[in-house]
Amino acid sequence: MDAKTLAPVDFGQILSENYKNLTKSEKQIADYLRNNQEEAAFLSAGELADRLDLSEATLVRFARSLGFESYPAMREVLQENFRRRVTHSTRLRSRLDDLREVGDIFERLVVSEMDYMTQSLESVNREAFHQAVGLMEGRKRIYIFGLGPSVSLVELMRIRLERFGHQVVTLTTTGREFLEPLLSMTEHDLLFVICFFNVTPALELVLDYARDANCPVIMLTDTLASIIGDKATVVLSAKRGPVSGFHSLVVPMTIINSLLLAMGGEESGVMENLDKLDQLRERYKKYSISSI
Repeated sequence: MDAKTLAPVDFGQILSENYKNLTKSEKQIADYLRNNQEEAAFLSAGELADRLDLSEATLVRFARSLGFESYPAMREVLQENFRRRVTHSTRLRSRLDDLREVGDIFERLVVSEMDYMTQSLESVNREAFHQAVGLMEGRKRIYIFGLGPSVSLVELMRIRLERFGHQVVTLTTTGREFLEPLLSMTEHDLLFVICFFNVTPALELVLDYARDANCPVIMLTDTLASIIGDKATVVLSAKRGPVSGFHSLVVPMTIINSLLLAMGGEESGVMENLDKLDQLRERYKKYSISSI
């Protein structure tokens, strides 16, 4: 594989396509690269080998396993990806860097969120986004999986989707109560998975069960597309900043809000349900007044 012919290549996609065929050591390299692409783009084979406690020969074999002629050829692709991301927002990032130097904590956080949102304009595939909207439309029942901090995103989706008239099943625990709702899953339902960084046993189980039930899956993730993205019908990329840093929920929340707004504009029964909700609120006010 000639790096120069792959200028717009998606390195994460290359990892995803080849991951299952890699050896244990090569998967260790792949896991490191998917979380540290920008840093790894400027490391020599020896430097990366030292960090992972592997031999340089293993790095060379890994590059060839992905289809590259050599490790430098693979690194050139990583560097080209890095330069392309920087070029799209160089002017904005320059201003953001200035603000980071002089701003207070609130200002620095706002600047970081703006940075992540700018990156999302490049990382969110529009074709995948529209495919996700199409999968969600008309589904009477939608399962939503999310653990830890993702529970807040699950609740956001639940509230909005129930207002739209959908039946929602939330999967936010890992105990036995997590298993029973899966029994009713069919090919007519939809599974929406929100997963970041770690592949948990619960995540693997729900994905495998959805496959067995022929239930379509939408996956919203940051770094897991190259590992388990093949288990989803559609993958939406939600970059949240450096793996080792303070993770933002702004980008995944914006993607979710965009999906919901797109659904609201397409489904005929959404406005009718919202009108009913307003009527119920008015009736509730009357009951509240009469009880005083």
